[in-house]
Amino acid sequence: MDKFTKFTQNVSTSWTPFANKVGSSFTQYKQMATESLGSAQVTELPRDYVELEARYEAVRRTVQALVRQATQYSASPASFDMQAQLATLTTRMGKQTRDASGPQVTEPLTEQHEMGRTALTAAEPIGLEAPLGAALFKFGSIETKVGDLRRTHNTQIQRSFIAPLQDILDTSMGLAQNARKHVQAMRLTLDARKAALQGAKAEQLDVVRREVEHAEDAFVEAVSEAMRVMRAVVESPVLVACIAEIVKAQKVFYKEAAALLEELEPEIEEIKVTQDALYRHDNSL
Repeated sequence: MDKFTKFTQNVSTSWTPFANKVGSSFTQYKQMATESLGSAQVTELPRDYVELEARYEAVRRTVQALVRQATQYSASPASFDMQAQLATLTTRMGKQTRDASGPQVTEPLTEQHEMGRTALTAAEPIGLEAPLGAALFKFGSIETKVGDLRRTHNTQIQRSFIAPLQDILDTSMGLAQNARKHVQAMRLTLDARKAALQGAKAEQLDVVRREVEHAEDAFVEAVSEAMRVMRAVVESPVLVACIAEIVKAQKVFYKEAAALLEELEPEIEEIKVTQDALYRHDNSL
């Protein structure tokens, strides 16, 4: 009997928080249904909250878009990846032994690497002594170097731009999203309590009135907390710092890539002049 009594007490203790949670959710859902029919008064959110929420939402959507668009820097084009995978697979099939020290990591290709590889592959059968072969070799060599710069640029953006922004989405903005949901839940509970007060019997007025007061306090607290976490996101210096990092990474890449191409341009122009002269000579005979 003592064991049964203890068991029932434990069940009662465990059931109470769950029952309260279910009851609270039911009250909120019921209030939502009533509001959807247009037959309930809705407590307005403070103007400061509404304005801050609009700013926060604009920032959140912008960060999501920037992360989505910047992911192009952290992955190779699909066609290049497929070619790299096929080449890697062929190489592995031809090997009789493997390095047992650990898995090899293949760095992602870039458009410049693919262009350079195509040019270098074509240069040899065409002939390095021919103007076209020489031009392809020089172009492919420089384009590969530009690809290396681009890969460094991509890594920098992944580390200094995408990663911190994604961290904000997962942490600070995650807290803010939960806080916004909590505000909505507390607002629904408050309006449900207000509706119950209007229809309460005389002997229930004191109890229901206290429930309204508690709901008001919870609503105010929820609004205050949500504003705090949303303001922390909107005013965070990390967002501007991330923009500064991507600007810096792009400046370095374009500057160094331009320097390589400036060296290449006169060499290609010289080959072009030679090719034009040979062509005119051959066609004048």
